[in-house]
Amino acid sequence: MKRIAANITLLALAVLLFTTAGYSQYAQLLLTVDVPFAFNVGNKTFPAGEYRIVRIAPHTLALRDAKERFLTSVVTGTVQTRTAHATPKLRFELEEGRYVLSEVWPSGVTTGYQLSAPKRLTTFAQQRPAGTEVQASASGK
Repeated sequence: MKRIAANITLLALAVLLFTTAGYSQYAQLLLTVDVPFAFNVGNKTFPAGEYRIVRIAPHTLALRDAKERFLTSVVTGTVQTRTAHATPKLRFELEEGRYVLSEVWPSGVTTGYQLSAPKRLTTFAQQRPAGTEVQASASGK
């Protein structure tokens, strides 16, 4: 009986260690940015200020404030370009007088993150001029 309990405890510990190691692979700082205007991510509005974008899973980004407090997370898709951005950037779309975060571009890559948008935003984006981009001040790998 003691042997079974020891094996179960060892198995639980191994699962915990592998889960922690897997999670640490994805919790990576993508960029730090100072946004000069209020903006929306999903249904939430955030004031102008310094923010950090962190990848917490393969297609999930988290928005944190300057004090590293979690604000929101969002599921993303993939967007590509032919040439890599020299500096990391956030792209905002203007919808009904509000800036909405639409894309996140780390530096040195041709693949970025596209935030899911409601259907009316997609239609609006197809009819609009180019969006607003904000350059980030730092990036991680």
